[in-house]
Amino acid sequence: MQFLDNYPTTEDMSGAWCNSSAATSSIMEAVSFVTPVLENFFIRTVSEGLDKARNSELDQRCLAFIHEESGHSRAHKRFNQSLTGYLGGLPPGLTLVEKLLDIARNRLSLPKRLLIASALEHFAAVLSKSYLNEQQRLEMHCDFARELFLRHAEEEIAHRSVVFDLWLSKRTSGRFWRIATMMAILLTGFFYLSIAVPWILHHKLGCRLSATLSALTGFVFGSGRDMQAYLPLTELFWFTRRDFHPDRLVDESLPAK
Repeated sequence: MQFLDNYPTTEDMSGAWCNSSAATSSIMEAVSFVTPVLENFFIRTVSEGLDKARNSELDQRCLAFIHEESGHSRAHKRFNQSLTGYLGGLPPGLTLVEKLLDIARNRLSLPKRLLIASALEHFAAVLSKSYLNEQQRLEMHCDFARELFLRHAEEEIAHRSVVFDLWLSKRTSGRFWRIATMMAILLTGFFYLSIAVPWILHHKLGCRLSATLSALTGFVFGSGRDMQAYLPLTELFWFTRRDFHPDRLVDESLPAK
């Protein structure tokens, strides 16, 4: 994502820059804030799983993965700096995600951490696939944001199998742990968004409670009804199948949309 270094991030993000919707813009910003936290976990976990003396094809894919995730993190941090300019700080809930990942890093075995990382990567790949299918419906008034989310989604799809294959090479857990991990991710993600999005939206709307509640209600009963298109639960839970592999998420023989 080095090409994004040429894009300015000085645009005012305090308004409804995505789909002319303050709620949709707040969701995109909440996702961007949590992205570097998740990618730091990916990078450290995959790095620990590498067998640097082996230099296999999988290890080379892992090194490329680490390079791409580092680029994603840098780009999102640049974008997030422009967001904190009007927010005055980071959204609540972000600290909880960091603490949970720190607990996992300090207390769980490497195979368990790789399971969490591969489940999170599957989650990201499903969202990226949906985003690429729906992106034409999104009107972004920020060039940097448009390119950032588009390129990130494309690269998530491209390396969707890397962490999963690394986990398979060290796997010690079965289907129960896949289900438990996916449920934990869904619950944590819902909790984070349910706190971060209203907080960001509240700031966008001048810290007016009535306007915030009205916007949230309008989104849930309006645009929110289309969320199944962005979060297909069926595909998310493919991860829990015994015969699942991330390559099946996308039919490479079909032309890209």
